[in-house]
Amino acid sequence: MGENIMNILITGAMGFIGKHLRSKLNTEHNGSLTLYDLALGDDIRNLHDLDKAFEASQCTTVIHLAARAGVRRGNAYPHEYMTTNIEGTLNIGKMCEKYGCRLISFSSSSVFGDAAPPIVEHAPKNPVNLYGMTKLMGEHIVNRLTVLTTIIRPFTVYGKEGRRDQVFYKWLTQYQSGKPITVYGNGSSMRGYTYVDDLVQAVCNLALMETWPWEHEHFNLGGNERISLSSVMKIFQEIIPDAAFEFLPQQDCDVDTSFANTEKAAYFLNWNPPRTFREHLIDIILSEIGGIPGTNQPN
Repeated sequence: MGENIMNILITGAMGFIGKHLRSKLNTEHNGSLTLYDLALGDDIRNLHDLDKAFEASQCTTVIHLAARAGVRRGNAYPHEYMTTNIEGTLNIGKMCEKYGCRLISFSSSSVFGDAAPPIVEHAPKNPVNLYGMTKLMGEHIVNRLTVLTTIIRPFTVYGKEGRRDQVFYKWLTQYQSGKPITVYGNGSSMRGYTYVDDLVQAVCNLALMETWPWEHEHFNLGGNERISLSSVMKIFQEIIPDAAFEFLPQQDCDVDTSFANTEKAAYFLNWNPPRTFREHLIDIILSEIGGIPGTNQPN
């Protein structure tokens, strides 16, 4: 690999994080990029077709993003979550071993359940919802592979072109539909939001490293700011003064507070994301509803 040319296969390449990662790799990567996604007719649960894709791509690194995501929907559709996140990850692992590929596998902060923040990598893993359980099982699979592996655990990723079920986009859809914005709990819950461009830069750097000084490693990646839900509401009200909020009981499947200790990622991956949550959220809101009368531009 003297010329640092490597072939990368990305599962879940058409999803929220996948789209941003593809864009970054297209500017920094000089090998081939193979996209594997359900939106393209590619299902990681289909081992036969997955084998053909690995053989054709001659990939040396796999970035495994494909998953059923979302805490609440996991409880509603358990079979889809279990077969995709567990069986699908097992299939990816089998193919990485067969073709000698190193693996970057995306897990989730949900594996920690209600662990006390700031959450370190070795904190107890006790997920409180089915989605977190499936991602933890995926970690167990990855950690037992005979190829080099790195597990990434993002904490509450946000950014432009996010999934419509993510809280910011859900709120914007509710507002645009003339409905009240639903808030679970009293607004005191807190997150260490991770901006998607910061996340994919770290993953891109990791993928393009010629060698890894470990066999199996894992990193928590989260933002450097602790943002309460009430703070998010204030930003929404600043930009959308006529936004109406409806408070609902806290969901049993949600954790109250979650943010990462990122000292390990800072040391190994030079992870030090800027404190720009407010600016990014305002940008997201304005990009969605900027043309609607009655909205305010920030000072």
